[in-house]
Amino acid sequence: MLSAENIINKEKYPLDQPKTDAWKTLAKNCKSSFQQSGVAILKNFVQQPILDRMIAETDSTIHRSHFCKDNHNVFFEEDDNTLPADHPLRMREDTSLNSIPHDLMNPQDALHLLYNWDPLIRFLSEVLGYKLFRMADPMAALTVNCMGAGQNHGWHYDESQVTITLLIQRPDEGGLFQTIPDLRKKDTDDYSKLSSALKGSDAGVVTLDVEPGDLLLFAGFYSLHRVTPIKGDTTRYVGTLCYKDRPNVMNSREVQKLFYGRVNQG
Repeated sequence: MLSAENIINKEKYPLDQPKTDAWKTLAKNCKSSFQQSGVAILKNFVQQPILDRMIAETDSTIHRSHFCKDNHNVFFEEDDNTLPADHPLRMREDTSLNSIPHDLMNPQDALHLLYNWDPLIRFLSEVLGYKLFRMADPMAALTVNCMGAGQNHGWHYDESQVTITLLIQRPDEGGLFQTIPDLRKKDTDDYSKLSSALKGSDAGVVTLDVEPGDLLLFAGFYSLHRVTPIKGDTTRYVGTLCYKDRPNVMNSREVQKLFYGRVNQG
């Protein structure tokens, strides 16, 4: 039986040894990267044999995924017709993906074991500077986003301050994770730059170097981002590990219905 501590690359990431200098240095470097750029990438966090297992587990569950297709603005808000027609908050983006929710995963799946591993939560709490809790939402706490040919995730901001993902399988072509870092400020939005991006400008767009097995910490609340359309027969699999800064956090019924096709309030 697979144990959580054997999922990650322990030689490079000694997450279960929090009192060691190696752990402290790793946490310090990740924290510095995240604070400076809004991104920290733990390269080769999960090695190929475990990724192969995750791919097989996802292959066996994808038939239970929910197909989500949406036309939205960058905040996933209702259209505000009091704004001018060309205002960036009225510009629409298309998103199409399949989502496997937490409550349809086998508790012995490798990704499920990793999400619930206490040393990972402890380490991420140190990097981010506050205590993390597993999300209480029975569907959104842990998901796998699956994108096949022609699917994509349009430009958007996240509701969460921090998004934590693991790329499990890369498509043949496309599926690039692109961002415009720090475009959104705490109290203001740069609508001029946002408008340019939504009209197709690539000014300021950064393509992150994320490979299968990499764990990504990303400030998705402040940085506009998207996943470009998938090409080819290989499906893009990305695990999203949702931790929150307080316990008992749930998604709204509306969000649950959109991404999972049903409501489950625990």
